[in-house]
Amino acid sequence: METNNFLISYNARHLAPKEVAERFIWSESFDKLVKNNHSIILGARGCGKTTLMKMLTIPALHAWNSDSKAEDIRNNIPFYGIYISTDIYWNVKNLTYGSQLEAYGTFADMVSHFAVSSNVFTSLCDSFLNIINIELKNKDEKKEIELCSHLIKAWKLSNTIPKLKYVKEALNDRIDSVNQFIQQVIFNYAPGDKIDVPDYYNLSFETSLELIIPKFERIYGIEEKKKWALCFDELEFAPIWLQQKLFISLRSRTQYLLYKLSASPILPSALEKSLLSDYGATPGNDVELIKMWISKDNEEFSKKIIKSFLPSNSNLVKVFGSNDIYNKTSDSYSEGSDFYKEMISLINKDESFKSFLENKDVDIANPIPINDNQKDVLYRKIKPIVYFRNFFIEENIVRKKVKYRSRKKATDLFSGIEVISKICDGNPRWLIGIVSAIISKSNGGNIDKKQQFDELLNVSKRYKNVIANIPVGDCNFTIIDIIERVGKYFENQILGENFLMDPKSTFLVDNSDDKIHDNIVELIEKGVAQGAFILLDSNDDSFDFEIRNKRFKLSYIFCILYNIPLRVYNKTKLSECLTLLDDAGQISLFN
Repeated sequence: METNNFLISYNARHLAPKEVAERFIWSESFDKLVKNNHSIILGARGCGKTTLMKMLTIPALHAWNSDSKAEDIRNNIPFYGIYISTDIYWNVKNLTYGSQLEAYGTFADMVSHFAVSSNVFTSLCDSFLNIINIELKNKDEKKEIELCSHLIKAWKLSNTIPKLKYVKEALNDRIDSVNQFIQQVIFNYAPGDKIDVPDYYNLSFETSLELIIPKFERIYGIEEKKKWALCFDELEFAPIWLQQKLFISLRSRTQYLLYKLSASPILPSALEKSLLSDYGATPGNDVELIKMWISKDNEEFSKKIIKSFLPSNSNLVKVFGSNDIYNKTSDSYSEGSDFYKEMISLINKDESFKSFLENKDVDIANPIPINDNQKDVLYRKIKPIVYFRNFFIEENIVRKKVKYRSRKKATDLFSGIEVISKICDGNPRWLIGIVSAIISKSNGGNIDKKQQFDELLNVSKRYKNVIANIPVGDCNFTIIDIIERVGKYFENQILGENFLMDPKSTFLVDNSDDKIHDNIVELIEKGVAQGAFILLDSNDDSFDFEIRNKRFKLSYIFCILYNIPLRVYNKTKLSECLTLLDDAGQISLFN
């Protein structure tokens, strides 16, 4: 359990909407999501997709009071949110008994459609109850009975008391009966036998909602016409037929139905044809595309989360300290500054750095920028590299191997509010786990650098163990093998024999099967879904279906393991990263 404790310390999937609202912090992503249009949230696990989706529900909106924007959003949100959590059991063909149903024609598909529709219906009942009890505060039983009579008829429920809680109960009973019938089919039917199923297997949630919602609005006299948003969460676990149906519906003909969808960064290639066709929805026109990993307010959002754990008058720089590598103080490059001292120290022991500065016409006796242009173009770029090389390298003399310092904790490199707010790549679940652990181990007041470093190192190791447990199928290597080689390659770029102003710290997945096999592509995709690799060159207004020819970086959370600055530099090909050099020569991942 310790292995992934930091990942489950805060998981919105297991929380009721009211509980989600208690710690909710507004973000630009949420501002986009509450608009009166179709929306798609894309992001890795733990990035906050489920939190945002649950915040669209009435219980969450009415329990949210921690932000000045809460009341305005609550009063003016233009739709009712119907939250639907994807259930792995919808994808019948991927279940253990899926292959056993292949001999029975379309039966598995019918079960999958039934499971999805049943879950949408129960979620709609929840939404009706929330509107009636929280917004309308209407206890008129006659109206509920009239509504439920329509639901019972539309959903073909027999012998059901016309109350919403009993309608939900009847739907759940029906789901259980279908699960039992599946077992009967497997054990008692022969392949090719005709399987007679009741009509309710053929119910469509879309046409049903189009029928039911206007009746609800009429019965309860809802004059202010809001739209209704179907909020399908974690679609990466949904059957492909449902994903195709929902993404095609982004150009829905029904004016009062919206679709709010969440999924992994890389969409299945099976969706590419329909989404990129002339009739497919286009980002910016038909749908708002929200890519969590390229949000511009990630670091500010992270600081808001950190601050929520501290007294309201706390100063984050005072509590966590500041990191000279990443802060932007005006005197960073002046004579006598910390960075100035780092440069002098590195000049005296690293001949490659000394030569680099001389080639750039920098006075090595007094290495300060001569103008603002040199400061912006040269000094800002090399600052992290100088700090890292000076810390880890003891001596680097031409024609000799680099001599590294004996290992000790790099507390100055991996501590400070700039590092804490950056290292999680805007992932709130990771950040909440890290900050909770750091604060719980402190005695109050300012937090020691060592405590910060130790917790970041522990989290990095534990997260690596989580990634190691991801199934890799028939591959004889793992996602960790790729992370190791990529991490070591980037480490050598920073701490190798030659000082590089533009080291490689990102990789481009080769667009060639000969260089990068499909099984490696599949592992990269799994790593992207888990947040181990971060997609960099994704366009705000386009869907991503392939990872070949796309640029990625390692999650910053791994940087502490490979002595890499939290900074994006140049790119190299993945195939280059997957070949390591040692005393014996080249060692390839493929060998």
